Formats: sequence, structure tokens, C-alpha cells
Amino acid sequence: MRIALAQAPPTPVVAPSPVATVAPPITATASPATGRRLAAFRLKADSIVFYSNRFVVGADGNVRVTLGDGTRLSGDTFFMDLRLNRFVIAGDVRLIVKGDERPIEGAAFAEYFDFDRAYFAPVSPEPDRWTFAAGDYAHPLLGRLMPGDTFFLPDLSGESQFLVSRDATIDPRESVRFAPARLNFGLARIPFPTYFLDFSQNPNYAQNALSGAFVDGPYDFAGGRNSLATAHIRYDTVDGVFPAIELHQFSNNAYGVVSINPLTRPLKQYNFLGAAKITPDVEVHLFLQDTSFQHGFSQPLSSTAFGSFQATAGLPHSFVQFQDLSYWDSLLARPSKYVIDASGQRSYYYGDPSHNWVPDHPTDLSLTWTGFRHQIHGLPLTFQLRSGYSVSTNTFTAPSSLGGVPIYQSWWKTFGANLATKQITIVGDRSGRHRDLYFVGSFDKQRQYFSTPHHVDVTTTSLSLTKVIVPQRLTALFSYTNQNIGDFYGAQQSIAYPYGSITNASTTSTTINPITGQEVTGVPFPTGYSAFDGFSTSRSFREQIVFTPSTSFAFTGTLRQNRDFPVPIAGPTQIVGDQVLFENYGVSPYEADLDLRFRVSRILSLDVGRSYFFGFGGYQRWSPQFFVQVLK
Repeated sequence: MRIALAQAPPTPVVAPSPVATVAPPITATASPATGRRLAAFRLKADSIVFYSNRFVVGADGNVRVTLGDGTRLSGDTFFMDLRLNRFVIAGDVRLIVKGDERPIEGAAFAEYFDFDRAYFAPVSPEPDRWTFAAGDYAHPLLGRLMPGDTFFLPDLSGESQFLVSRDATIDPRESVRFAPARLNFGLARIPFPTYFLDFSQNPNYAQNALSGAFVDGPYDFAGGRNSLATAHIRYDTVDGVFPAIELHQFSNNAYGVVSINPLTRPLKQYNFLGAAKITPDVEVHLFLQDTSFQHGFSQPLSSTAFGSFQATAGLPHSFVQFQDLSYWDSLLARPSKYVIDASGQRSYYYGDPSHNWVPDHPTDLSLTWTGFRHQIHGLPLTFQLRSGYSVSTNTFTAPSSLGGVPIYQSWWKTFGANLATKQITIVGDRSGRHRDLYFVGSFDKQRQYFSTPHHVDVTTTSLSLTKVIVPQRLTALFSYTNQNIGDFYGAQQSIAYPYGSITNASTTSTTINPITGQEVTGVPFPTGYSAFDGFSTSRSFREQIVFTPSTSFAFTGTLRQNRDFPVPIAGPTQIVGDQVLFENYGVSPYEADLDLRFRVSRILSLDVGRSYFFGFGGYQRWSPQFFVQVLK
């Protein structure tokens, strides 16, 4: 440690009283914008370590820091708490102000970015402390009181090292770029040319445009204050292990995310997810998806697409929303190859007949109004109203028909209302331990008028009880839901639902299961199914227990019993990749769901679940596979 100044100290601002003055209190309000002075800064050292569990960057050996305004610091050790947004550099510290190459020597230096203050312990004949305000390093404020932990150095012994580097660029409250970086994979540290850590609090940064997977390992390799590029190694039962890529662009009021998933399989999915807040009351959202079968990035053999545009505007005590859903069954031009199908029509295809060309382009437009929830004065009840108008069109293939007449375009008007209770305490816990029994109820009624002469009524009643057995550890829930769906055609009811003519208790043409909307063809039906003429009922009982003995473990067990009309049908098993699924028509009468969640580390959790179906259909017992998911 040097004991003499290498230069005369900068001109001090002496306190007006011989008694040390107290610095103004630091509030939670950040300083005004200061350009790049308090933004990204460069850190170099013999060893830089990122401790992911503590969100701390530490550095040792020949530490050099260059702030955004050109101010330079050097020392023996460095620590920055990324969440508290401050750093300290200690041991043989040298401070060099931009424009003056003469170093000022000290024992420690701390920078508080949120409040635009820096603190310095200089090496001088007498002990002293300096405070720098608004980056004015040439005029320190002497004798000011400092926060008690100004030069605190955390003890990180035993903490897991996520990565090691020698060069980092830190943008406070935003990101850190390590280049190069060696990531800790447990058994070895794998070198990477760069690693970009984005910890922005902007919610637009966290948007995800990738489809689901069982395991996902992200690698952020590039980015900036408003961008992020991430490579992914993913796993699911269909594609196995595969790479994907995702690119983010975001600001305070907008974001755009592009992804390709998977990169190395013929069946690829290209997604775009974007949104913008145009005014405080108007937002727009856009989702585009292209699914192509192509080897590498060559000419696809098939390419379908889906697009969703949504605009929402706030109104007094309500909001209005416009939505456009568009489907393209093929984005490709009509191919020259074709086969003659059983009806004598040409069926065009690319490559082979399995990649058939379909020119359909259905669209669904809707305009809806939704009122805010209002409380009924003096009662623990609230209500909400809604309405809408929708149009569905497909010019090539008729989406529906009535009495054999194809219908290429249809419209419908929707009116709905919801009545719900607030949380009502049925049995209170007089001991004050909050082991109460709560009740919540809801009644929902909706009617849709269609351009074809019919209307659909949906009535849903939900009742639930919640019992807190051990606060924050053990909770039991009980619920009952009754849903009635009625499709009213009047005198044409038998034309719309001709199922009474089914013979041999099996379907001879495609029908629709009213509970799930699934198409059902050629499946043996129970005798009672032929009585279905457009009116269905679904009754569901659920019992659930949630056990969370600690923050690292959670167990959820759910029992469900359904009583539906028409009754469900046990369908054949379906193989998707190496996974076997039960493809039922309707909801199985009984089901038990078991789910365990373990916290592997502070940032990773493992979720394992499985279901039991009580021998539905004579063979459906345990679900064929466990459900396993790694969560971050």
C-alpha cells in the first residue's frame, strides 16, 4: 500500500462548519438522465467470476475499470451486486480522472449508480473520506457521512461459479457481456467466445417465441441495451435433442421476438411475436407462425402459416378489441405433380403425396366489447358484461354445411354476462392463524346468434371451497362445475344433428363431440349417444391438495370425476414420436393427477407429474409416460 499521494489532491469543497456535515439522505428516486456517464463500463482483470446464485460479479488481480465518462480505476479486487446496482473496488486503488493522467491513490472506491454518488477512501497523511456527486471527481465533498456498508466486500466462498472470464462490459440495471467466457457445466468449464447476461427489469425483454419443450438450455451470446440473441439446446419426445435460436428486440413500449425451432430437423417452425403500446390506452399485438417441411433451408415441400393481429383500446369502464385470425394451409404455389383421388379430383403435392397442397385460406374477424367488473352495492357480488361480432370466411372449402348445402361464410353475434362472488369466509379461524374456510362462486351465461338459423347457449356454474389447513404449507380445494351447451335449430334440429339414425351403434360419417369439439369418425358409440341432438351437459367434481413444506418442494394431488352427456368414448392410443398418448373422445370419467416440483438450485426447478385414469375403456390406467419439465 502506497502512503504518499502521487499528485496534489483535487480542490476540495470544504464543509462550512468544523463539524462534519451529513450528506443529504439517499432516496429511492434515481438521478436525472446523465447520458452514457452512468451507463455501460468496462471491467478487466486476471479473473472475473459471475456468481449466479448471488447475482454478483467478482474480479481479482490487476483489476481495471473504465467508466462511461472515461474515468479509470484500478485495484486488487472488485465486487458488484447487480441487483443493488453498485460496485466497490479495493486494495491499492488508483483513480484517474478523464483529462488528467495523474493518479489519485486510495484504499477503496465505491460507485452507487442509482443515486449518482461515489465514495473514496484516499491515502493521505490523515484519515479522510471523500464523496463525489454527479460525477464531479475533480471536486470531492470532504467529511460527508457514508452509508455503513459502502466498502462492504461479500464472502462468496463456497458459492457456485457460473462462469469465469477476463473481460466484461457491464451496463447497470441492464446487462453484462463476458468475452470470452468459460461456463461451468459441473464436470468441466467449457469455453465460449462470448456470454451475454441480460437482467433487465423491462418485462418486454422476457417474451418467448419458442414452442414448448421438456428441457431447454439457453445460451445468450449477443445483445445490448435493447436486444438479445439466444441459442438454445432443447429436448422433446418428438425431435429428441435439437438446437434453436431466438432474437429479441425491445424497448419500454414495444418488443419483437423471432425464433426458428428446431434448426436441424426437416419440420421447422418460424415464429414472430410482437407488440407495441401506441398510446396509454391503445395496444397492438402481432403473432406470425410458419411451419415448413424442408431439408436444411432449401425449398420447402410444404409450408403452412397462421397469423393473429389484435388491437385493444381502453374505454371508460370497458375496453374494445379487434382480432384478425388468418390461416394459410399452403404458402406455396400450386405444384405440377398430382394424383387422382377416389372422387376423381386432382390432389396436388410436392415431393410425394404425403406433402399435399391445399389452397385454403380461412379468416376469422371479430370485434368484442368487454366491460370492467363492477360490484353490486352492499353485496359481496360482482358482475361483468361482454358482447361481440365475428365473421368467418373460407372461399375454397366450405367450413360447414346445413342439409348438404355448403356454407363458405358465416357470422355470429355474442352476448354474455358473468356474476361472481368475492371471497367469502364460511368458517373463520378464531385463533388468528388464518386457517379459514373460503367460498367462491361464479355463474356465466352466453348466447351466440349465427347467420345460419340457430343460436348456441352456454351456461356455466362454478362453486369452490378452499380450506387452509396449515398456512403457507397445506391447503385443500374442492370445486364443482356444471356446463350446459345448447345448440338451438328449431324445426331444423334433426337436420343439424341426424345422429338418431346411427345404426349398429357406430358412426358412419364425421361427427363432433360437443364437449371437446373433436371430430369423431368410425368409432363405436355407446347406445345413449344416438340420443344426442345438440344439447350436452358436463358436470365436474375436483378435489385438490397442495403441500409446500418448504420453498424447495411442492406436491399437488388432484382427483377429478366427470359426469357428462353424451358420455365419453375411450379412443385408440396415438404415438407421437416415442410418446404414447390416450386419444379419447370427451373427458375421461375419472382422473388423478400427481405433480412434484423440486428446486434444484436458486434458478432451476424440476417438475415431475403423472396421471391415472382408473381403467377407462378397460386399458387406460397410468398415463404412458411421466411428465418431466425443467423450469427456470
